[in-house]
Amino acid sequence: MDNLFIEKLNNLLSRVSLADILRDRYKVIHRGGSKYTVQCPFHKDGQETNPSMSVDDDKGVYKCFTCGAKGNVITYLKEKENKSFKEAVQYLGNRFSVDVSDFFSAKTSQKDKIYLESRRINRMACNFFGKNLLLKDKDGNYFYKEAEKYLKSRKIPFSIIKEFKIGYAPPSWNAVINALTENKITVNNMNILGLASVSKNNPNHYYDTFVNRIMFPIINEREEVIGFGGRSIDGKEPKYLNSKESLIFKKKSALYGINIAKSYIMKQDEIILVEGYMDTIACHKMGIKNAVGTLGTAITEEHAKEIKKYTKNVVLALDSDEAGIKAVKSAVITLLKFDLKLTILYIQETKDLDEFFTVYDRNRFDILYNNKLDWYNFVIDSELKKDISSLSISEKLEVINNFYRYLDAVNSETEKQMIISYIASKLNIDREAFKKDYLKTNKVNRYSSEIKSDKKIKNINNNFYYENSLIYLLALNPSLIKEAEKEISVDLIKKDITREFYIRLLTLNKEASSEDALLALGNEYIANQILSKKKLYSENIYEKLEELIIKIKSGCIDSKRKEVLENNSLNNILRSNDGFEAICEKAREIHLLNKQKEKLHQGSDL
Repeated sequence: MDNLFIEKLNNLLSRVSLADILRDRYKVIHRGGSKYTVQCPFHKDGQETNPSMSVDDDKGVYKCFTCGAKGNVITYLKEKENKSFKEAVQYLGNRFSVDVSDFFSAKTSQKDKIYLESRRINRMACNFFGKNLLLKDKDGNYFYKEAEKYLKSRKIPFSIIKEFKIGYAPPSWNAVINALTENKITVNNMNILGLASVSKNNPNHYYDTFVNRIMFPIINEREEVIGFGGRSIDGKEPKYLNSKESLIFKKKSALYGINIAKSYIMKQDEIILVEGYMDTIACHKMGIKNAVGTLGTAITEEHAKEIKKYTKNVVLALDSDEAGIKAVKSAVITLLKFDLKLTILYIQETKDLDEFFTVYDRNRFDILYNNKLDWYNFVIDSELKKDISSLSISEKLEVINNFYRYLDAVNSETEKQMIISYIASKLNIDREAFKKDYLKTNKVNRYSSEIKSDKKIKNINNNFYYENSLIYLLALNPSLIKEAEKEISVDLIKKDITREFYIRLLTLNKEASSEDALLALGNEYIANQILSKKKLYSENIYEKLEELIIKIKSGCIDSKRKEVLENNSLNNILRSNDGFEAICEKAREIHLLNKQKEKLHQGSDL
């Protein structure tokens, strides 16, 4: 068995939960950490009164001390569920959202090699950043005093620096490039992982992406360094800079600190979800070890899937400003769709938990934690502009109408009815009338959303068509890849599978052939589809590329413009405190986007 296949298997096994599978049919008792006792499936037809099988979910193994059965999740599926090895792999892939489409294909080793090389590069970069932070001169003083001074000012102890592998990118434009080049790593691969960037004025010149920044390695649950976050310490914007998306790093599913927090999350059967690096570190510094961060991005369905591997209980502790409250409301809807149980840590004293712990101690946090709100209480409280008893009929109706979308996200009908009863009681309104109005509104909204969805799908399909065409063109004409990379960043490709294909093509060297490109896609069916369209993509290839660049960029501008209009309706702006200034600002945003599109179609630089 070759090393790449073992790597694939280990990768799959590290992302599944044996306890989760056994829980479907057997009694599972949590003993603490990743340890469980389970009714043994292999004797007494799984109905033994006193469970005798020990399960270590971290290691993914089981052993029964009565009948002697032992193995891992694959063994269980083969011996108890009568699945073949291939069927077991496919079942695990579907169950835990792991891509196993190329698991048994010998032709997809290119993807695995890229994955392994990405891990190696990030690991070396992590070591480089870590050594810089601890570097001392001959007198025993820290060489990079500004970095040491910054961490001291943030009261980050050495134990946390070591645990989170925090480092420092020096104030040089080629320190990382030089260090990694010594280990035979190409600048092209550094660029793909976001460690090096290409000069706009000279496409052959590369420079370090992270300069004079405190470096936070982003490490997944398998202890793999998948990316970095760099915090500016000299006031340079952006304040935080993340690695760009790659085959190994997907920002929308990454949870900062999950490698450290996962065992504590399972032990406490609860996760505290915060907004970024410093909030996560502040929690761990105070002994709150089941906290993880979302890299400052919105909470996504991918986050929800990751969280569900460890627990169903989520405490949201996002920023307390207006944007933070809006983010909590959005997160509630996303997480409820996955049957997660939500409570809200409503931080009113400070902006966030990092700031909270600079003012208060752990005891104050415990008081805050013990008074956390159920999600529906938080939503109602944040909707109310004054005391409930003084609300007019129209104001109560507005609160109720705003609450409907949260009810839509609740999957359990029983829970939904209980929440309706609770909210009706709290607002002192008739429960049955509330329920009838909700059901009627829900029916109308569903019909309306179906119509909107049809229109949206048409627009999305157009955008996806251009993205797919780009992949076809580049795979059949690899000489265009570098030109495409200059104009189209990875984040402009919206469809996940197409983005992954694009990333794979960007890893190819200048001499790559069409055969190399098709092989790099790692999907034989798609490769054959592309070959069948070869005639369409063999003439006027530069003109086709230019047209696709315009179409894709134009589509992104249209999406941004639509987002500005939808998220900032006139009624919302007029209700805000900003008034006329807010309207002008939104008008300026739309005008700028219109100008960008105009320049794009004129062939000007954006």
